[in-house]
Amino acid sequence: MPAAPSEVEFASWARMMSTADLTVYVADVGGRLVGTATFLTMPNLGYECRPSGFIEAMVVAADHRRRGVARQIVHHLLADARAQGCHKIQLLTHKPHALDGAHDFYRSVGFEAEAEGFRLYLCGS
Repeated sequence: MPAAPSEVEFASWARMMSTADLTVYVADVGGRLVGTATFLTMPNLGYECRPSGFIEAMVVAADHRRRGVARQIVHHLLADARAQGCHKIQLLTHKPHALDGAHDFYRSVGFEAEAEGFRLYLCGS
């Protein structure tokens, strides 16, 4: 049985749920959370003022990978993004995921590797 959420996790969840334009997608199989992705829609002045979307924290439980869970999450997310008029959707994935099939998955649902990404972590690892 998983550990109960900490106070910090509860506070983070409450903040997420109160954030406009942020949606958390979950996949439930038999009452068990097996997949999730967070989607943020960001308004902007470019692209004829159409919003951009950002996918973060796309995770599927190891024992449910390659069963269509991520594909269903992404299809729902992209349908919602289209309904919101998003111009583009972006996501970052760690380079090692090129070896575990994640990059192939993202390509299979229409994403293209087209930009160089940079990160700056502001706290210790």
